[in-house]
Amino acid sequence: MPDTLSPTPPPLPERFLAPPDFVWGRFTASDGAELRWGHLPARSPRATAVLVTGFREFIEKQFETMRDLAAAGVAIWCLDWRGQGGSARPRRWPHRPRARNFARDAADLAEFAATLPNGPAPRVLIAHSMGGAIALLCLRDNPGLFAGAVLSSPMLGLRIGRLPPASLRCITGPLRIAGLGTRLIPGARRWPPARLPSPERSRNSSDPERCALHYAWLAADPSLRLDGPTFAWVDATLSLLGRIGKREFLAGIPTPILIGSAVRDRIVSRAAHRRAARLLPDCTLFELPGSKHEPFLEQDDIRNRWFAAIDRFLIQRCGAAPRP
Repeated sequence: MPDTLSPTPPPLPERFLAPPDFVWGRFTASDGAELRWGHLPARSPRATAVLVTGFREFIEKQFETMRDLAAAGVAIWCLDWRGQGGSARPRRWPHRPRARNFARDAADLAEFAATLPNGPAPRVLIAHSMGGAIALLCLRDNPGLFAGAVLSSPMLGLRIGRLPPASLRCITGPLRIAGLGTRLIPGARRWPPARLPSPERSRNSSDPERCALHYAWLAADPSLRLDGPTFAWVDATLSLLGRIGKREFLAGIPTPILIGSAVRDRIVSRAAHRRAARLLPDCTLFELPGSKHEPFLEQDDIRNRWFAAIDRFLIQRCGAAPRP
């Protein structure tokens, strides 16, 4: 049954709200889990994109990005991951992150993409942060499913302190086994945050309006909320990063990929972006000076450069028609 937006959307400018022709729906995964999707059509689409987000995120946060892509001739299908947004959540502590089954996430993405209608326009994948890591799993297991992939600040490495991942897993693993995995890691926060987002404090965006989008939607619709990272989430994530960072894993992904690496990123590793770009068979690394973690939510000059890079990639590497 189609979803609706929050009964009281946040008081945001029109461009941050659902477009008039945006459609909500439910996708039932092979194990019966219900995942929420959204669709924004485009006139005479040059490409069709499946858009997936990062950790703790939700479809509503990307309305402006979807509007801009559709205006450029890219039809959008977006999907909320399990445990996030409007997709299925655990009954107990629905707002607490669990250890993610990333292989299942990749299978959900592939299964969802395979159900979408085929057309003459190329089908591409657009993924942000954690979604970028899941995207690599999906591309590795499903060659040919997408004509190309755009990865925005993909989570290929985390900036979480000085301990190497192997040493950190010596802490997270035993805590997870001991049943303490649902505890928040030091420094993680539950809702609400101690201070409202601002361009100076935000790790995601330096734009005065876009940096507050996440907070605005969570304040309007509490069902979208998700706590900060837990020991179990970090442990599963470190295991994933160890797998997708291997040379032989990356070398086995032939799909053309564009990586957008934010120069001011304090959440994921830019060194991991550079390394992946060297090892992937067909990868373009596009660095974004001035950008924090979310290029799609940055100031206009940064967003414009990022969208221009995506447009070139769609034409040159994915077979999309030029913009009229």
